[in-house]
Amino acid sequence: MTRRRRGSKIYKNFIISYIVTLMVPMFIMSFIVLFHYANVLKDEVETNLRNPFIKSVENFDAQINQLTRTSLQIELNDILRTVDIKERPYDAVKIKNELLKYSTNSFVNDIFLYSYKDDYISAFNFLCSLDIFNDFILNSELTDFSIIEFKESSKQSGMYYFPIDSIYLANKENHLMYLNKLPINNTNSYGIIMYMIPQEALKNVLAPAISENNHLFIVDPETKEILFTLSENPNPELAEIFNHTIKSNNDIENITEIEIHGDKYSPFVQSSSKAPYLFVQLMPDDLLSSRINQIRTVYFISMAVIIVISGFLIAILMRINYRPIKRLNQFLEDNFQHSKETMGDKLNELEQLEYVLIQYDKENTDLKEFASASKDAVKSYLIDCFLLGQAREIDNIIEICSKAELEFEMDYYCTLIIKSNNIQNASNEEVINILSSIINNSQIILHRDIHSSNFVVLFGSDLNDDKHAHIISQKIQESLNEEYDGDVRIGMGNFYKSIFDINLSYEEALRVLEYNSLLSKPKIIRFNDILNKDVNSINYPFSLFDELESSVYSSDIFAINDNINKLVYHMKNENLSIFWVKNICYDTVNTISKVLLKKYNHSPLISKHYLEKIYGSNISTFDDISEIMKEISEDITNYLSVDKESYELKLLQQIVHYIRENFQNPEFGLQNIADSLQMSPPYLSQYFKKNTGYTISEYVTRLRMEKAKDLLKNSDLSVNDIANEVGYYSVPSFIRKFKEIEQITPGKYKKKYS
Repeated sequence: MTRRRRGSKIYKNFIISYIVTLMVPMFIMSFIVLFHYANVLKDEVETNLRNPFIKSVENFDAQINQLTRTSLQIELNDILRTVDIKERPYDAVKIKNELLKYSTNSFVNDIFLYSYKDDYISAFNFLCSLDIFNDFILNSELTDFSIIEFKESSKQSGMYYFPIDSIYLANKENHLMYLNKLPINNTNSYGIIMYMIPQEALKNVLAPAISENNHLFIVDPETKEILFTLSENPNPELAEIFNHTIKSNNDIENITEIEIHGDKYSPFVQSSSKAPYLFVQLMPDDLLSSRINQIRTVYFISMAVIIVISGFLIAILMRINYRPIKRLNQFLEDNFQHSKETMGDKLNELEQLEYVLIQYDKENTDLKEFASASKDAVKSYLIDCFLLGQAREIDNIIEICSKAELEFEMDYYCTLIIKSNNIQNASNEEVINILSSIINNSQIILHRDIHSSNFVVLFGSDLNDDKHAHIISQKIQESLNEEYDGDVRIGMGNFYKSIFDINLSYEEALRVLEYNSLLSKPKIIRFNDILNKDVNSINYPFSLFDELESSVYSSDIFAINDNINKLVYHMKNENLSIFWVKNICYDTVNTISKVLLKKYNHSPLISKHYLEKIYGSNISTFDDISEIMKEISEDITNYLSVDKESYELKLLQQIVHYIRENFQNPEFGLQNIADSLQMSPPYLSQYFKKNTGYTISEYVTRLRMEKAKDLLKNSDLSVNDIANEVGYYSVPSFIRKFKEIEQITPGKYKKKYS
């Protein structure tokens, strides 16, 4: 009977090492974290508390951007652009009605329009001359704002502060005025649009940054005056101390603390990209410190709980983890009787384990078999990557293949796909033996397709000899039919010089296999033979693929969906066989992927197994292919669709700027703009109409008429010269269009106004 050991030193050493390994790093980590925790935690808490403040200022900037967009729409309004109160006093009603159309934004409570032509200022509730506006609407004792100074300045936009009663408005409160010269981004302005922003609207926009404890101030950095004080609980004394503090400091952003009656406040300063003012938030320090103390308390409690639980678990795990060693020791003593003298009491548990491992190392057949199986799995994965066209995306794949004993030794490779119900249960060894007896002086790589259970053969040769491959395929079909008594069908792709193009041969082989399945008697046929035989007998939609390629390149989602729908309609209308329907479907995937890879070096369609899906055995009807086409359309739409809301204003300004710079060119047209901005003409036209209410043709015509009227009034050019100057080749066309819009001929207009 084997004697049991007691008080083993290895067990004691195991306990000590376990404690040191687990507990010492934990204590070191805790001290390091505690040392740096306070500052890091304070920064994180400050960031979290400041986020609503930053978002509020960004929301303010977004509102100003929206006003700029409104100015651009007003610029395109014919009635407001051509207003002349002196000549047509009845236009006052039209102006009021037109301005009311743009008053839907709750951010402003009034809009003023100043026209240089007649020196009148129009609003929702009044109409007056510039002199009356300066003398009666504005209170010069409370504001030094001068609309004439802004008009004569080089500024295109501006913002001014108006205290209570400084301007006659229905609601008595502080206001900001935002101004834009019209037209936007053009030095030849003809008017100014002014938006009045009340304090209550500012409070609503900045509401996320205003709470019971926080105080928000809008400060003029030049005068260091507090313009607006926004708070749920106003504190006049705090506002007065803050006002005194900013006046006594050269830089507001350098102020680190405000103290009142022992309470300290931390200021956070945020500038606006759209306003010349600073937004300052005062936050109580006790709010910040309470958050930090609360989290610090949770941390200490958590650390205490972790230490207690860890100690308890260590005690349990030490006993549990040492138990297998004790059992192993007992097992060794019971089962290695022939080595008992070698093992004896002189060996500890780990030394006995070492001895056993040495014994098992001599009989490691199972480990070698496991390694071999793993190597086969790696080979299968790598071959799949080549067949699916993903090999180029894997770094050093040839080196990885070499380590997995997958070598590509030949100059040319093609793909053979073997399909038969009776051959599915055959082993790889059986099939490779049959292939080896037929193919000589060539390389054979056999692969089992996990998606369809078909055998895939990578056939390597030193020559690009399709005829030889055709003969080999016939012999393989005959041998397999004889061996497995089955209806063996083989799809053969073309040879390709690079192994990285074997996916193209695989696609061709799948198409051939699909075509073969339609034949009553299987035979070997090459992909090129199918194309030469049948493509001329059907109406293949090559032109639709060209249109699809163009629409993908221009990222025109509407055109892409339209072209895919046309392809589906073509397949249905031409009553094509399921083989050609599948080919058109897959050519759709290839066309889209080719453009996306060229343009973005990525295609979302490659990551989806469309090849196996289209040529799968469960796809047998036109409705199945139609569903796949819908899925393709959704994938490309989702890939190309982006949130363009933040770019709309910039894009619209680019379009308007391009038109203004080029409308005088007689050859100017929609295609010119589309080419310049890399947009499709239909999408460009639809986009401009949606955002301005005008077609591009209407807008160009109006610009040409405005330029013509200016030349007729202020130049000695003849009507013929003016027609050429504003972009008309045909003088009669110019005269007809001018009369249609102005109800008078250019000659009579010149006599009347020059």
